[in-house]
Amino acid sequence: MFSLKNITIFLVLSLSTFIFAEEYLVRVQAPDAALSRWISANEIETTFSKGKDYIDLYVTENQRSFLDEMHYTFSVINTKSGLQRDLAGYRDYQTLTSELDSIASTYASITSLTSLGESRDFLYYLDGNDAYTDYQHEVWCLKLSDNPDTDEDEPNVLFAAEIHAREPIGLEVDMNLLYYLLEGYGNDDQITDWINSTQIWFVPLINPDGHKLVIDGTHLMHRKNMRDNNSNGLPDLSATDGVDLNRNFGYVWGDNGSSNNPQSQLYHGPNAWSEPETVYIRDLIQAHKFYGGITYHSYGEYVLYPLGHLPGASSYDHAIMDELAVQMAAVTPKIGGSGNYQPMQSVDFGYTCQGTLGDWGYAEERVFTFTIELANTFIPPAYQVPTICEDNLAGALLMLDRVNYATVTGNITDTAGNPLEAEVHVAEIDEQSGMTPVEPVRSDSTFGRYYRLLLPGSYTFTFSKQGYFSQNASAVVVTDSAITRLDIVLVQQIPGDIDQNGVLNVTDIVFLISYILGDLEPSAEQFEAGDINGDNNLTVADIVILVDMILFP
Repeated sequence: MFSLKNITIFLVLSLSTFIFAEEYLVRVQAPDAALSRWISANEIETTFSKGKDYIDLYVTENQRSFLDEMHYTFSVINTKSGLQRDLAGYRDYQTLTSELDSIASTYASITSLTSLGESRDFLYYLDGNDAYTDYQHEVWCLKLSDNPDTDEDEPNVLFAAEIHAREPIGLEVDMNLLYYLLEGYGNDDQITDWINSTQIWFVPLINPDGHKLVIDGTHLMHRKNMRDNNSNGLPDLSATDGVDLNRNFGYVWGDNGSSNNPQSQLYHGPNAWSEPETVYIRDLIQAHKFYGGITYHSYGEYVLYPLGHLPGASSYDHAIMDELAVQMAAVTPKIGGSGNYQPMQSVDFGYTCQGTLGDWGYAEERVFTFTIELANTFIPPAYQVPTICEDNLAGALLMLDRVNYATVTGNITDTAGNPLEAEVHVAEIDEQSGMTPVEPVRSDSTFGRYYRLLLPGSYTFTFSKQGYFSQNASAVVVTDSAITRLDIVLVQQIPGDIDQNGVLNVTDIVFLISYILGDLEPSAEQFEAGDINGDNNLTVADIVILVDMILFP
């Protein structure tokens, strides 16, 4: 017997394809300031922008009529209903899961498959809400390495995809790269070397709940996950539910390029890190020393690198990331053969946005987090999928190999050989004026390992950690044909060694005792009285008089 709740769920699911008004993806030529104000005031989703040439928007029928009335020149690129034909050839969640299980079994010696955690809707189900029975999804992560079950002192690189539901081409590209590397192991010397010397991580489907809506054909332009925004306990198969996961990361989480409106496709969530899916990616990156990675999106055929959260944002590593972006774009042809992908910093993409994975990864973890916009539409037709996958292999391999040249790396330890998490400062990079402040590069606490990807040249390094003497390395030579190895041993400061000369003297003792007692400004008389013979070295008599002066002035 159907309960009232079951009948409600049945009606929502059965009628979902009839409750959406038509949506239009339009390209507006020569956008002006008035159009920008209208877009902002109406929280209209911008999907792509090419400066003053054109801008792509998702609009309703009424908004499309407004563009007509205001005499803007625009064309309809696609509609929600017009995308039905494009779903063939894309994996659903069940197919992906079965493939990953099979890979982990077939290639057990070089792969390890783990779940980063349950999706937002799976958590609802686990809390007892049967309306989410069909959303028992997990965010899967596959590690590719010669010792997949061991965390080795090796560079880490991430290839992730489909943070936005309506961009399933990213999943296909990610999986194609995975298969390429698996099949090459033991057969191709370079691939074998990469897997033996690198820990390669794949997260092909960050947003499985939203992916289901798209692949099922329920809401093809759904972008977000499926957070229950209206708290009705049901999966609302429209834009009502969900958070834009690529606006939910914690670096300068805010309103620029995102929305406070839960019904907007750009809704950034009630707070930063509100969504489990973003937390899983954060925790994965923070658990390992990643030097770089790619997240696959669509569309636009661009190779983007951070920063891009506000106009004028500038990255310390701009020139280094730009060189790699140029190289990746040069080997990636556009669909249809009309040139190659275009490289650029995200801030120049046409619109800026806050709370993105790319900006968070670079600004807070100093990972070279690239975003590749695939194809010339969100869901390319099935016949284009193999071509897009193959065309994006070469760029991914450039990212994978980037740590093997023009890189300074090593381990930072104390005098006993214990790894230290220390700052790695490069004067020529980290002291540029006008750059957006970001976190310094640090070695990891597990191995004391650090990586600095640079351009060929000579650099000045400073290694520092609170409580240790800093160490400088000048004229460190970096070439484009090899790795520069630079191991560092930091010496711990003696407690109270104020002038950091490794010797306790009267100055140190005065400051140390005064600090303990809460007097942070010892008097000149205390300095003089504590050093009886005036040689700035401490005898027993000096210490007795010094302590007496401080305790009983």
